[in-house]
Amino acid sequence: MSRCYLDTNFLYAHLRSKPASTPDPIETWRRSVLAAVASDGGVISALVLDELAYRLILAWLRDDGVEDPLSRYRAEPQMTMRTVARRLTATWRAVESLSLELCPTDQAAVARAQALMAKPGLSPRDAFHAAHALVATCSLIASTDSAFERVRGLSCLAP
Repeated sequence: MSRCYLDTNFLYAHLRSKPASTPDPIETWRRSVLAAVASDGGVISALVLDELAYRLILAWLRDDGVEDPLSRYRAEPQMTMRTVARRLTATWRAVESLSLELCPTDQAAVARAQALMAKPGLSPRDAFHAAHALVATCSLIASTDSAFERVRGLSCLAP
């Protein structure tokens, strides 16, 4: 069994990509990760959901023609959230349809993340993602981030 932790960049690509008639590397990656998740289970953390919402909101603002999405989001958070509410609701439904396990951020995950920041020297976000994966007994992590290749016990599924 090879449970798979889905990093934010996988879900972002999954939700933003349009399947092509001729699969490109991202589409091939997306399909292989979804097959792994369907057979052995997939895991995410609240950090993934937080990052996903933030990145999607900025992308949607850009799609809507906002020149500086970050400044708009910071200056008008309530207006921005009203603007994206329908799309965000659809996103939560799409994520829920994947039937992923939500790994809690408990003391074991925090301690593991602290150790991963120290050695092999991961950034805090990467350390927390890797810690959640390891605590949830995942041996795979779907990510485009090569930093996870330095984590003993994790194999990176990358495009």
